[in-house]
This record gives sequence, structure tokens and C-alpha cells, in this order.
Amino acid sequence: MRSASTHRRARPTFLTVAALMLVAGCGLACRRHQPRRDAAADARPAAKTLPPVDLVGVVQDSAGVPLPDALVIAWPKDKHAGSVVQARSNPEGRFALTHLRPGTWTLLAEAAGFGTLEIDRAVPEAESLVLALEGEGRSLGGLVLRTPTRPEPGANVVLGGPSLRWSRETVADSHGVFSFAGLGLGQFSIRAAHGRLVSATASQLIEESTHHLAPVRLLLGSGAFVAGQVRDDMGRNLPGATVDVLTMPSDDLPVTCQTDQDGKFTVGPMRPGHYQVIARLEGHVLLDAPELLLSAGSTVRAALRLARGALVSGRVLDQDGLAMGAVPVSVVGLVSGRDEVLVLPGALPTASEAAELPLGSVARPGSIRTALSDAQGHFELRGLAPGRSRLEVSATDKLPLQREPLLLAPGDARDLGDLVVPTGVLLSGQVLDQDGHVLPGAQVEAHPVERRARPPVRVTSDPQGQFAIRVPVGEYSLAAQAKDHAPQAISAVRAFGRPDPVEFRLASRAASADGGSSPARGMPAPRR
Repeated sequence: MRSASTHRRARPTFLTVAALMLVAGCGLACRRHQPRRDAAADARPAAKTLPPVDLVGVVQDSAGVPLPDALVIAWPKDKHAGSVVQARSNPEGRFALTHLRPGTWTLLAEAAGFGTLEIDRAVPEAESLVLALEGEGRSLGGLVLRTPTRPEPGANVVLGGPSLRWSRETVADSHGVFSFAGLGLGQFSIRAAHGRLVSATASQLIEESTHHLAPVRLLLGSGAFVAGQVRDDMGRNLPGATVDVLTMPSDDLPVTCQTDQDGKFTVGPMRPGHYQVIARLEGHVLLDAPELLLSAGSTVRAALRLARGALVSGRVLDQDGLAMGAVPVSVVGLVSGRDEVLVLPGALPTASEAAELPLGSVARPGSIRTALSDAQGHFELRGLAPGRSRLEVSATDKLPLQREPLLLAPGDARDLGDLVVPTGVLLSGQVLDQDGHVLPGAQVEAHPVERRARPPVRVTSDPQGQFAIRVPVGEYSLAAQAKDHAPQAISAVRAFGRPDPVEFRLASRAASADGGSSPARGMPAPRR
């Protein structure tokens, strides 16, 4: 009976079956409806992108003292999502990075003479950001005097030098007193001017051991001025050009002004002495930089010429005809067949900062200009100096490509077409002593056999004694030499395909003097 009763209880009734079917049907209906609901949700507009925000903060030293003129650079953690943003701290150390896309950003903060700080921060930031740099700031102050006993209130005081990215200025108070705070380690130059009066440039070195800085006394005297006009290579006046007058040798405190609508300028006052005058304007190249001897109270005339910069473009391909992206292409201005090296005063920017600066901000246009080819291999170089130049293409794991001479006219636009960069052949091997020990730092040269006029290619063996020289296809002789060892040469090495590594065995000079010989003198067999 129990078994039958149990069986009856287990048998579902019509109502039970109907209920189960209803529930199952609802479940299926719900499951069938769910994708439609998801599809509808997908069809709705996506949530609106959050608007850009500003990130504000303060830069200070390790003691909590604000640092003026600090550079703060920010770039998205996802580097493809935005560009670099930068700001400069004010006299209270405060900065504002504007219009940042919400997300994670990398911040780089630096100030001359202090440690560099790099951190990641989420944007927007709930509170004002504090960037503390390693190091403790100093203050440099002093007194501006018209005579040895009479202060000069209202004098303009400028601070510069190789340790500062930007010069800093302040005005002497009613007692002729001035002060600059938040200075790091380094060499500084300081000068005062008022009307037609100017002081000599004073220098101050701040080191780790520097504590109290004695006040600087700046005595004013009669100054000199430079006046003139800036024109281009066609004789047209150039308004808005920057004119710098530099002492020779430079004290890193150039006196600067801008040309007016007629290209005219007057700059000063400056102490009597020897000076060089330069002019700069975006898209133009300086043709001459006159040197002047200034005397107290004088005004010397100077005519400056800027040529219209030339443009060179083209495309970088490998030897298989494929485009090469991110390849550095440079144009080097030549003077009498030699590289033109130009030096400007002041501190150089960081690499990340320089990448964002406008044309002509880092070096005088026309000396050496470099650009990277894009994904299609195209490149464009602007602001090039007219005259004789050399083009260089430097690709990783390729032979360097040079084209010389490249003769450019003012305002020239030259399309060089396709520049094919050959792969070349890699000659590799190892330098050992006669006992089989590695010889790091050995000098290895590859001399072309057929073209003696071509200079040899030189490399240095690494800590494992290994070396690699990339050369054009051909036949070479290899030579190796190391300190306290006799040199060795290997002739008739063919650079074709994938040559086997070669091995040098250098005998010590002492063994050679005793009549010993290297176990692999002459042309050792290559290692396989």
C-alpha cells in the first residue's frame, strides 16, 4: 500500500502539469524576450562622454615651500587617447592643466636644480594635487644701487643662467631690495636695469653645501643700446621677429625685444663690451649674426637678415619597397663641407617637452632639423637653412642612408621622392684572448676591400666580447685590437646573405714579445 500510495502522490495531476507548463512557458518566454531587451538596450544611445576637466595643484620642495616656474607635463596613460598637456607654475607654485579627458594620466614635474617626479593620477582629482620634488629651495636676494650709497627703487631685476629653463624677473621695492625664492642647485646669473642704466652681471653658485646666501649688490651704470631692422632674403621687413643681444662669452642673460610693424627694433640697456646680435622668426633662418663692440652711452646700428626656410619631403622605404614608419630623417646644414653647429644660451627642454614645442623653439632653425616618418613612410622637414646640406636617414637594423650635397634655395620646397634604405649585411663575431677569455671593449674595424676610399666601420665589443657590424654587400677585411694585446686581421670576409660569425684570438703583447704566437694568426676559420 505504501508503495502504491507513494506512487499516487508522485503522479502529477492535470492541474500540476498545467501549472508546470505555464511556469516553463513563462521562463522560455522570458528567456526569448531577454535578447530582445539587450538588443534594445544596445540600440539606445551610449552614455555621454564626460566633458574635459582641469587638474590644478601646487609644486613644492621637500620642505613644503612652493616652487615657481616648475614645468608640469601630463599625457594620457593610454598614449593614443590624447596629446601632451603642459603647464608652468606661478610665483606661488600653483599650476593648472586644462581640458584633460577623464581617465588616468601620467604627470611629470620638474624644476631646475630639483629631483624630477613622475606619478599617475586619476582625472578628475577630488582635491588640489600636491607635487613634492626632492630637494630644498633657497632664496637669492640683494640690493640695487644707483650710487654705492643710494638705492634704486623700481629697478627691474632679471635672473637667468644654465640652471633655469626660463629667466625670472622681479622689481626692486621702495628700498631697492629684491628677492628670488624657490631656487634649486646650479649656476645663476643676475642683472638689474632701470631706464638707460644697467648693472654688471653677477654670478651665484648654489651647491648642496650652500646654506645662507649673502645679498647681491647690483650697482647701476650708463648702458648702451642696439638699434636696427630685420629683413628677409628678398629685402622685406619682418615684423614680430625676436632680437637677442648676447654677451661674448655668453652670460645666459640675453637682452631681448620684438621688431615692430616695420621690422625695426631698439634693445638695451647693456654694459659696455663685446656682443653678438641674432634674430629669429618661425619659418625663417638667420643668415648672419653681427658682432658689436658697445661703449657706455652709445647706440649702435645693426642690420639683420633672415632667409625664408626651405622645405624637404619624401618617403622612406625598405629595400623590398615597404613603407617604414617612425624613422628619423635629418637635414644637417653644412658650412664649407662641415656640420654647422650652433649654440644658444639657456637650458634645454626635456624630450617630452621638446616634442610639443613649436618649430624653432629648441635650436636656431636651419642647423639640424629632424622629423619622424609616418606610418606610410612620409616625412616633411620645414625651416631648413638655404645652402649646402646633407640628408641622413637612420633606421634601426638598417644601413644609414646619406644624400649629399642637398642644395636648397630660400623658400625652396623639395620633394625627394622615395628614399630606399638598404638592409645591408651583419658581420658578427667575438673577440677572445689566446686562452679563450672574452675581451670586452676591443676595437673592431671592417675595411672594404674593393673601395679603399670608403672609410672603415668601427664598433666596440660588448661585455661578452661580441660585436656586430652592419655593412653594405661586398668583401671586407676585419681587424681587432685591444689594450695590452697584439692586433689581428682577417682578410677576404664576404658580406653576403648571412655570413657565419668570426672569432678573433688576440695574443698578449708579452707573449708576442717572447716569441709566442696567437693560436689563430692570420685568417682564423669562422665559427659555425
